[in-house]
Amino acid sequence: MNKAICATVLTGVVAAGAIAWASDAPGNGPKLITNIAVTSAKPFGFDISASSDGTYYLADGSNATVDVFDSKTMTLRDRISADFAGIGPTHDKSGPSGVIPIPGSSLIYVGDVNAVKVIDVSSKQLVKRIEVSTSGIRADEGCLDPDHHVVMFSSGAEEPPFATFIDTNSQAVIAKLPLKDSTGLEACAYDRKAQNFVLNNDGTKANPKGEVDLIPVKTVLEGKPEVAAVFKLKGCEGPTGVALGPGNDALIGCDPDEGGKQSTVIIDRTNGTPLAELPFGGTDEAVYDPVSNRYFLAAGHHSADNVSQVGNKAAKFEPALGIVDASTRSLVAIVPTGTGAHSVAVDGESHHVFVPFAKGPSPDFAGTGVSVFGTE
Repeated sequence: MNKAICATVLTGVVAAGAIAWASDAPGNGPKLITNIAVTSAKPFGFDISASSDGTYYLADGSNATVDVFDSKTMTLRDRISADFAGIGPTHDKSGPSGVIPIPGSSLIYVGDVNAVKVIDVSSKQLVKRIEVSTSGIRADEGCLDPDHHVVMFSSGAEEPPFATFIDTNSQAVIAKLPLKDSTGLEACAYDRKAQNFVLNNDGTKANPKGEVDLIPVKTVLEGKPEVAAVFKLKGCEGPTGVALGPGNDALIGCDPDEGGKQSTVIIDRTNGTPLAELPFGGTDEAVYDPVSNRYFLAAGHHSADNVSQVGNKAAKFEPALGIVDASTRSLVAIVPTGTGAHSVAVDGESHHVFVPFAKGPSPDFAGTGVSVFGTE
């Protein structure tokens, strides 16, 4: 508890002077390197992104493709079509969504309406369509257990929400876990040390503002997945992104409804103990980069006063990239980003952070595309 209080006080001081633009960013903040233009006939709609083996992948709803970039040269290499839903009547009926690369291979798993699709990036071909639903709702965010060769995808908008577990060797569904008490599911991550899937849950009767659920991979492999532990989150409403850092740390991005306090929390992922509460929020996707030992948080709903405007039709967001030092559990920089910038991925080897954005009023992000920042 003392550590959490100290971290909050210190980061509040740092954040006050951390906001800067492009090359004027502080020494401890990332610099904007370039913006990669991404064109589309429709308004730019994008979702979750990921990086692996020198390649950055973006779920591009506007073009109904997965966009493939070279992480080092920062260039768009390919656009792969796989009969994705594209921009549908609602967010939950649009695709593609979550992208999970399989390291050391040319395969990626991509969430779409009713299905998870396996794509061979080298041949640009759909390898397999794995049905997970018939309701017209998409399989959304996911995560990979590389030790047991299992991917997990959340279908958070289903009634009830459920998680699907797929064997990446057989490309078959091995288990499903309905969460009947849940109001929705968000990001997940795999904890290799404890061999648990860590899942952000929008809310339950016990924790209506959200919780973190632990799902042991052992129960998944037995075909009977279960939630073995539930962590109530202190100081966080609307848990969205999750990133596993050093030790037992897990950073949880928080995106509350209108009037809620925007924050980011770090907990012990083995028992839920709060370790830090940081004055930055409105985050969707969050990632940890072991090379720089920093977390990067894409906050498309960020407000400078840390009071949420989500749900307010007249909301004027101030999207930003938050950077957290994993060693000190402190917020070291807040860098403005483009309109709707809620997705982030990091390539540690090239020291590049990728943040897609839509067309907006800022002259620094006037078109549509992907911003590339340095990690340090």
